[in-house]
Amino acid sequence: MKEFRIKGMKWFLDDEGLAAVLEKLPEVTGARRHYVSMPYKKGRVFIKTFVEKGALGILRNRAVPRGKKEYLTGKRLASIGIRTPGCLGYGVSRKRSCVIQAWIDGEGFVRVFFRHGYREQLIPALAELLRDLKKNGVCHNDLHLDNVLVSGDLLYLIDLHKTKIKNALNDKDELSNLTHALTMIYEDLSEKEKGLFFELYGNRGIQKAVEGEIKRLWTRWIESKKRRAFQETSKIVRREERLYIAGMEDRGKGEFVQRLKSDKKVKVERYGDHIRKIYKGRRRLEKAWKNHIVLLYLNLAIIPQAYYVKLPSLFSEGFIAMEDLGGKGRELDRHLDGIYDGLDITQRHRFIGAFSGFMKRVIGQGVVHKDMKGCNIFVVNNNVFFFLDVEDIVFGDTDEAVLLRMLVQLNNTIPKRIPVSDRLRFFAKLTGSLNIDRKRVLKKVIEESLKGEIVYEGVSGLTEEKW
Repeated sequence: MKEFRIKGMKWFLDDEGLAAVLEKLPEVTGARRHYVSMPYKKGRVFIKTFVEKGALGILRNRAVPRGKKEYLTGKRLASIGIRTPGCLGYGVSRKRSCVIQAWIDGEGFVRVFFRHGYREQLIPALAELLRDLKKNGVCHNDLHLDNVLVSGDLLYLIDLHKTKIKNALNDKDELSNLTHALTMIYEDLSEKEKGLFFELYGNRGIQKAVEGEIKRLWTRWIESKKRRAFQETSKIVRREERLYIAGMEDRGKGEFVQRLKSDKKVKVERYGDHIRKIYKGRRRLEKAWKNHIVLLYLNLAIIPQAYYVKLPSLFSEGFIAMEDLGGKGRELDRHLDGIYDGLDITQRHRFIGAFSGFMKRVIGQGVVHKDMKGCNIFVVNNNVFFFLDVEDIVFGDTDEAVLLRMLVQLNNTIPKRIPVSDRLRFFAKLTGSLNIDRKRVLKKVIEESLKGEIVYEGVSGLTEEKW
C-alpha cells in the first residue's frame, strides 16, 4: 500500500495507478454520502465518500474513519470467503473519508427478486450467505437487501462500515442478520419458500422469533425513514429550497404547459418534463413526500418517480415534482373502458394475472392505498401498474376490514360490464395466499358493493351505472 496526498486528502492505495483517477474525482458538497463510478484500466472503480458533520462527526472521523473501516472490513471478509467488492484503497481528511472498491456490475437483491424473479436461485443463495455470516461471526448491522448485490449467480455484501466480525454470533446478532435481510421480501414468500429458506439456513427453530421481530422492525424502519424524509441522506440532496432525490438534480426544469386538475386539496400541473402536484395544505404535502421516500427505500417502483419537493413558504405553495406518465398509459377505469371489450379470454386472464400480482406484491410489502378507486391506479402496457395520490398510501398489515374496503372501492369504480367471472378470478388470485376467511370476505364485498352505485371516469367522461 502506498500513500498519496490528493486534493487535500491523504490516500492509501493498493494500486498506485489509482492516483490518476483520484485527481479527477469531483468535489463533494452537502449530502452525507456521495457515490461515484469512474473508469479505470479495462473496468471501473466505485468510490464512496462519507461526509462527517458536527463536532462528534469530526471526532469519529479522527478516531475511526468510516472509509478506512469499510476498506479493512472488506479485506477481512474477502479473506474468509465472504464476497464483497474488491477493496483497493481508502482516503481520509478532517471531515471526510472514502473507500475505493472494484465496480460490481449487478443490481440490488430486492430489485432482482421482484422484477426478474429467479426465486429458485435467489432464496438458496441468500440462505447460504446468511449461513456463512453466522459461521464466520459476521454481524452486518444493516443487512437490508439493498446491501446485497446480485451479479450473475453470485451475491456480494456491500455497505460494510457498521459490520462487526466476532468470534461467534450471539442470538441477538443472528436474529439481527436474519430479520434485516428478510424484512423486505418475507411477506412475498410462500409458506413452502419460507420453510425452504430456514431449512437451507440450518436453523428452522428460529423462524417464529424472526417473524415476530420482522413486524417490530418493519414499523420502526418505516417511521425512521419518514422522520428523515426532510433531511439530507444518501438518497436526498438539498439544493437551496428544494430537496432532490439523489441523481434527480437535473430533472423537473421544464416550462409550464397546462393545468390538469384543481380542487380544494391539490392542483396538478404539467410542465415540459414533469408533473407538479401542488398541495394547499402542508400536512398532505409532507405525508406524500414521506411516502415517496419510504417507497424509494423499499425499492418499490409502484408510484411515479419523484424528482424533488419544494416546501411551502409565506408567499408560495409547496409541491412535489415527479415524472409525467401522460402518453404512457391511462387510469385503470378509463383503460378498462377503452380496451376490455376488444380483449379475448386469454388476454383478459393475462391482464387479471398481472393486476392481481401487482396487488399481492404491494400488500405483501405492507403497502395499503386508502382510496383504491380505479382513477387512482395507472396502467402502462396492460401489465405495469402505479398508484396515484401517494398521500393516501399507508403502511401496515392488510386485515379483512382493510381488504374489504379496498375491494369495494375498486369494484364500484370500474365499468359494470366487466364480467362477474373476471371479478371473481381477480379476487381468487389476489386472496389465494392471504390468511383470511375468503368466503366471508367475498360475501361482504358483494353486499357492500350492491349498496352503492358504479361511478368511474370512462373514455367519454364521468359515467354512473346501477348494479
